[in-house]
Amino acid sequence: MTTPRLHVAIELIEAIGEYLDSIGLSAADFYQQQGFNPDDEAANGYVDFALFSTLFEAAAKFSGEAYIGLKVGENFLARHWGRLGYLIMAGENGIEGIQYIQQFATIVTNALNMKWTSDSETLSCEFSLQGGTCSRHVVDYFVSSSLSLSRATTSDETHYLSVRFQHDGGPRPHFYDQFLQSRCYFNQPCNQITVDLAGLQQVSAYRDPRLKIILEEHASQVLQSLAATDELVETVQRYIVENLPHGAPTLKQTCEFLQQNERSLQRALAKQGINFQEMVDDLRRRMALEYIRNDYNFLDIAMMLGYSEQSAFHRAFKRWTGMPPSKYRRSLNQDGGEKMPGEAPGQQ
Repeated sequence: MTTPRLHVAIELIEAIGEYLDSIGLSAADFYQQQGFNPDDEAANGYVDFALFSTLFEAAAKFSGEAYIGLKVGENFLARHWGRLGYLIMAGENGIEGIQYIQQFATIVTNALNMKWTSDSETLSCEFSLQGGTCSRHVVDYFVSSSLSLSRATTSDETHYLSVRFQHDGGPRPHFYDQFLQSRCYFNQPCNQITVDLAGLQQVSAYRDPRLKIILEEHASQVLQSLAATDELVETVQRYIVENLPHGAPTLKQTCEFLQQNERSLQRALAKQGINFQEMVDDLRRRMALEYIRNDYNFLDIAMMLGYSEQSAFHRAFKRWTGMPPSKYRRSLNQDGGEKMPGEAPGQQ
């Protein structure tokens, strides 16, 4: 229950806007349409990963571009990955760049899980994105931006040996082969990129040993800051969960427990794109879904989640899912009751 909030660097959101501007559309209009202001989030440095996925879907509709993830990735600039992007470019070669990705990927997002395997000639990265189903365009972005970064540091001729996607490839799957210049496969068990090891050994065109040392120190500092924030988030979540049966803890009560002033806590949470009240609401939602799956009665659930009346829980649940808890439970039973917490009935 007390997992850290998944985040993504604000620069990745800005990259979507920069692409829209580059094709003659207005990023400002798009952001306004979505009720999002990058300037409000810039000081925090990070936004919710789910928002990143939602904005990608919205940008695809706004632009009419079915492969916007690939296109935004093609427009990649080192600053989109912050210190990690610059560090990879200043490094010795692609091998060292991958080592930096393994060490500092959290600087860009903590939603990415990677597994690396190699043989004498190739290196493969199997990757997944946490947080349930996310936009196809997010997966495409990470595949395309990684290729753009590799081409920027070595050669425009750089390409993947193969790419495997869990998604279906959208309306024109063959477009991937052409765009990525590699063999692409869809509806696969996992996302996977395979590259030639020899290509990774090419010296970076931007190799800078002195700058690399400085950037390594900065990246380590950012990583330590994120780790401290994650630990704080877990502590706050744990306190909320443990005290929900007595009523939802207030910001003031939580700060008293942490021996921290309210403004400092709000600022620390904001760095992760988290609002305290939204955190309480999200924890209640996830716990409610799990309790219903485990067949608790609604009155007990309401009390365990700190609602003074069962009717208040029913209203909250309908706001979360669009349906009363009784209907949600019936739909779970119809689907076999195998849905994961937070997954809408009828969806895989």
